[in-house]
Amino acid sequence: MKIRHRITLWVSLAGLVSSAILSLLVFFWGLESPYEFLDQELEIRAHTLADELAREQQQGAQVDQVAMERFSHLYWARIYEGGQLLFASKMATAIPLPMHTSGRGYLIPTGIPLNRFYAEEDDEPAAFWNRVFTLAVHGRTYQVHVARPVESLVGESIESAVMIGSALVASALILIAVSYQVAGKILRPVQEINRMTADINAHTLEKRIPLADNGDEIDALAVTLNQMFNRLQYSFLRQKEFVANASHELKTPITLLRLSMEETLQDDNLPAALQEKLLAQERSLARISQLVKSLLDLSRLELTEVPEKTTFCLNTLIVGVVEDFQLLMQERQLTFRGDLQGRLPLYADGEMIRRMLINLLDNAIRYNTPGGEVRCRTSVGDGALTLTLANTGPGIDRQDQPRIFDQFYRCEQSRSTAHGGSGLGLTIVKRIVELHGGSISVDSSPLLTTLVVVLPAPGAV
Repeated sequence: MKIRHRITLWVSLAGLVSSAILSLLVFFWGLESPYEFLDQELEIRAHTLADELAREQQQGAQVDQVAMERFSHLYWARIYEGGQLLFASKMATAIPLPMHTSGRGYLIPTGIPLNRFYAEEDDEPAAFWNRVFTLAVHGRTYQVHVARPVESLVGESIESAVMIGSALVASALILIAVSYQVAGKILRPVQEINRMTADINAHTLEKRIPLADNGDEIDALAVTLNQMFNRLQYSFLRQKEFVANASHELKTPITLLRLSMEETLQDDNLPAALQEKLLAQERSLARISQLVKSLLDLSRLELTEVPEKTTFCLNTLIVGVVEDFQLLMQERQLTFRGDLQGRLPLYADGEMIRRMLINLLDNAIRYNTPGGEVRCRTSVGDGALTLTLANTGPGIDRQDQPRIFDQFYRCEQSRSTAHGGSGLGLTIVKRIVELHGGSISVDSSPLLTTLVVVLPAPGAV
């Protein structure tokens, strides 16, 4: 699960739980609060009735039912003294209700319609909220049972529960949406760091992650990563400089050894066995010289940031390189088939492109079969110039194709050491293509290997 989803889940759960607890507290408070108000109202009414009854008894008069009824209008009321009923309201006379002396209020549902007591109400069944009070007034002790008709709170409770539940669902959805957006905003810098880090490779180590300068943990992570890239860039540069310097230093003594070897081989008095050994050593020196030259070229390309570009005709350059290889192709009985369309101007480093063509054509000839073909085609379209070079031959296994551009990588068939070479030719080609903002790909079958180079057309630069 992604971090954004986990943040959304945990924030939503925390918000939902806290909202549910708060809603339950409000719900139960809402259930209790109406009865608390009723308790206060009934207590006041009980005191009023007890005071009026005690006043009349002090005057020695009979209980005035009319006056007492005026005080108990719309209330169910019965007053006892010593177990003797002193007063019962009209509602108490008509409707019997049990008396509980627990000291707490209690609800008695009935089937009597509520509009019998309150004309403005509907005909839903009424219930009575009851309280029993023991009151001492002017030396007398009364037991007052008083009740009031109310609408059933069960329906209201269910309605309140539904409303609270709906509100919880709505708040949960809003909370999920808001937390998802907030989590995305919080993690956006991390995603940007991840994207930029993925773009940084051995050729783009100069890139750095920009800082937001807000001093948070993400800025600290960016600083740490930038420091790591600084160390990596320093190490890569030192490594490249070492290879370049070593290749340069090796070039001169190897050249002197080859010249000395060639001079020695010109001696006609050399024994045949010694001459054969010297020829084998001379061939080894030639391979070492080629390897050093390739390493030096690759090091220069690795250290190059921007090619020196000019505008020239790609097809003309291809024809010149093919002419240089004409004798080698005739020696191997190879046929060159070209489909070069027009002038095809290219804005690039001419020396680099020439080196790229030499390496590609050298591979196409080196790993071909006698009597085979080398095919070259150029085209332009969609803001890109495409060079396709194919050669007949044994082909490259599919599992080897993604790695043929790696340094010193050789396939068992097409890049065997039996063909010579340094194993750096296609690595140099790929670096040249990357420096020009292009791409290179390979497609190989048992009878044909095709390399496709795509470079930006001059109008797209």
